[in-house]
Amino acid sequence: MKKPLLIKSLLLLCALMVGNVAWATDYSYTFSSQQYTADGAKTLNGVSWTMAGTGGAYFGYDGTKGQQFGSGNKPYSALSLSTSGISGTITQVVVNTSGASSIAGTVAVSVGSTNFQCNSKTTASLSATATAYTFTGSASGDIVISWAQTSSKAIYVKSITVTYSGGGGSSVDAPSFSPIAGAVDAGTTVTLTQAAADQIRYTTDGTDPTKTTGTVYSTPIEITTATTIKAIAIKGDDVSSVATAVYTINVASPTFNLEGGSSYMQGTNITITSAGNTIYYNLTTDGSTPGNPTNASTEYTAPIVLGSGTTKIKAIAYDTYGNASSVITRTYTGMALASLPFSWTGTSSAGKDELNAETGVALSLGSNYAESNAPYRLKFDGVGKNVTIYTDAKPENVYFTAKLFNAASTGSKMKVQGSDDGITFTDIEEFTIKGAASATFEFTTSNAFAATHRAVKLVMSSKDQNVAVGSIIISSAIPVTITDADYATFVSDKKTDFAGTGITAYTAKVNGNSVTLTSIEKVPANTPVVVYKDVAATTTFAVPVTTADIAAVSENDLCVSDGTNAVGDNVYVLGNTDGIGFYKWTSNNSLSAGKVYLNVPAINVPAGSRDYLTFAFEDQATGVGASLMNSEKCKVNSAVFDLQGRRVVNPTKGLYIVNGKKVIVK
Repeated sequence: MKKPLLIKSLLLLCALMVGNVAWATDYSYTFSSQQYTADGAKTLNGVSWTMAGTGGAYFGYDGTKGQQFGSGNKPYSALSLSTSGISGTITQVVVNTSGASSIAGTVAVSVGSTNFQCNSKTTASLSATATAYTFTGSASGDIVISWAQTSSKAIYVKSITVTYSGGGGSSVDAPSFSPIAGAVDAGTTVTLTQAAADQIRYTTDGTDPTKTTGTVYSTPIEITTATTIKAIAIKGDDVSSVATAVYTINVASPTFNLEGGSSYMQGTNITITSAGNTIYYNLTTDGSTPGNPTNASTEYTAPIVLGSGTTKIKAIAYDTYGNASSVITRTYTGMALASLPFSWTGTSSAGKDELNAETGVALSLGSNYAESNAPYRLKFDGVGKNVTIYTDAKPENVYFTAKLFNAASTGSKMKVQGSDDGITFTDIEEFTIKGAASATFEFTTSNAFAATHRAVKLVMSSKDQNVAVGSIIISSAIPVTITDADYATFVSDKKTDFAGTGITAYTAKVNGNSVTLTSIEKVPANTPVVVYKDVAATTTFAVPVTTADIAAVSENDLCVSDGTNAVGDNVYVLGNTDGIGFYKWTSNNSLSAGKVYLNVPAINVPAGSRDYLTFAFEDQATGVGASLMNSEKCKVNSAVFDLQGRRVVNPTKGLYIVNGKKVIVK
């Protein structure tokens, strides 16, 4: 009779034992992006972990070492991650963690106030490389991972893995997610797996799935917007705990081609990119945020041209599902262009601040030299120190003066550079400043700037001793095109210097039926002249603008039309109908504004001749025409006499008298 009772007792005991089997399971989370931006709780793969710390105030992410807590400037002296979300008996906690270089710190793990051990110790010394520290023990309750350091370094956490048993008493683990929770691209598909389960159910509306509610998982779940997935695994009558994964959408933030907070040349292009996304932006001073298409935003389709003054640009990107990136703000200072020619000369009161206040000037100089060093006030005391000048025209050449300050130099060097956009510079010429203490120098570039250059930089390229700069002058050039007629008229509102340009400028004086042309090298502003080239083809010449003092021209009958000069006003304009000369304006229209002409009193026109004035060229040194009449180009209305007083009908090469002037026919 006792055997059946014994068998019954054994069966009951086995049943009880089976009913209390502890099923081992693992919880794991890897930081694939920054999760913490402040103290507090974050759900990491379905489990809430609370971060707390002392002293630190910085959060970041490192692709190799994981979530960053604190920094060298704002370190955490103590730090903890804790959770009460894992029930059952915990037997192992693996923490992959590290610190910044030269960290002096430890990591420890406790469960329910029981200290777990790593290599028979309750603490492990932190390494500067990501290291998996395994802590073992057996306890239930809150898990607390704690760090402490005596240095001032960042602390990193790559992953946390917890091995536990019991808890829910279920024979099936919760599903796992791939990819794990975090920021993903829109359109990413999430796979749920649990090999031992008969079925997986999930929800995306924030509710917990049950054995009879939620969607039966069959195919990967597409994530097109921020989504929270909750899932359970079902095996027979057993249901796992709920696993939670929170997904945010990673939309690439707009990227600007230029760094903000800097000065750039007016007219510079600002480009914004975000691969595959639509960008909206605001040019804002009120802090408003761009939207799609709210807040008066503009869709970015072409570069933004920088104006003068301060420009703040706020930009946001949207993917094809309408998910938004973070808003990126950049502030730029547009430098108005300096008008060439540019001239600055230091005085006892003029230094870097005065120069920096000039239109189109930016500089990296520190303090000035003392007023006693005037005019050499600009202090170049390190390689890279520079003055940058943004210009409204192509620079022709750069002149600057320099002085060695205090000590003799074996060769400090200054470079002059040119740039199209004020961003990328190329070398024009380098000058060596070598000599005794307090020696002074003058330099002028001889190498040419590119036609597209619109910025000049004067930069210290090599330092032996400090250099002081006292004057900076940038000349420009005006293009002058002369056709195969060889002559043209010219007027500019700037002072110009024709020396060495390949063309000659002349003032004009009416003498009877001819015009005496007198050569002039430096032409005052707003002074009309006749210009001549000595080459056959149509050619454009560069005539430099000058800052030199030029005396006004007194003997010049050339005028500039204001748009009202009409026929019958004795108006004569340069022409080549019957040879080069000034012909009476016979059109029914007034001259266009800016046109150069002669206002000539009534002249005696020989019978059968056209009403025009021929050229005579005055050689100011000898009083004899220098190249008076080219027989192929210049017709003669007035009588021509040889030196013996005999009239000549068809003058050949030689010296003649025309209108009482000695002229040379070539």
